Amino acid sequence: MPMLSDDLLRRLQSRAADPERRTDAPPSTRGRTVSVGGFAVQGIDLGALLRGETDPHTQPVDTPLADPLDDHAIAGAEARLGFALPPELRRLYAEIADGGFGPGAGLLPLERVVEIYLDRIANPPGWRGQAWPAQLLPFTGTEPGNDCIDTDTGEIIYWDEEELASGPSDKVWRRSFKPDATDLGAWLERWVGKPSPEDAQRAMMENAMLSSLRPTIAYWRAKTPEERKAFGLPETGWEQAMFGHLGIDLSQL
Repeated sequence: MPMLSDDLLRRLQSRAADPERRTDAPPSTRGRTVSVGGFAVQGIDLGALLRGETDPHTQPVDTPLADPLDDHAIAGAEARLGFALPPELRRLYAEIADGGFGPGAGLLPLERVVEIYLDRIANPPGWRGQAWPAQLLPFTGTEPGNDCIDTDTGEIIYWDEEELASGPSDKVWRRSFKPDATDLGAWLERWVGKPSPEDAQRAMMENAMLSSLRPTIAYWRAKTPEERKAFGLPETGWEQAMFGHLGIDLSQL
């Protein structure tokens, strides 16, 4: 079974340490303000807006990252499961945190992982009572569904609970289990290298600003240095003089 590389673990630790990037929860759900230069977007609490509250902006929620688990806590969880955690999953809980980081809403706390697994075994979720695959350990909650690790092979399987709406047949039940990655390292590598929702929103804002500035920049570029000088603009660096206060990368214009 492939192991997590030290380099990947370091990058995961770095992203997990950043409240704005440790999961894929969008900025609006955390109440954060995303800023580009002098512009900012703050999350809105829809419930507060509908209630007519004077300030519908969500408040920042800086939930601290849980501490990593010690050997005793992990051993207790393994005893309840009846098997050892896959080594790479164990390393995440032992060296980064007890959940709260990673794709989607992040890994679940290990205690919750145990609870979900034992419930699936005791109360099979298939419409005909099809048994939950004993080797599949759910470790995230995606509402609905779970990312699961195959404890035999290390493969990551997404269980899509919505698929069950297609009917009670065994074929539908099997189809609800969807291969997602060859192993936990590949699954996490795919996530850690992509922009966080904060980064994506910031990039979107900057691109919108750049698009709106392009006609203005083109207008001033069409003028001669003498014409720009008449407006108090320097011969070189006039773009920065005009738009540098916006805090965006003008080299893209």
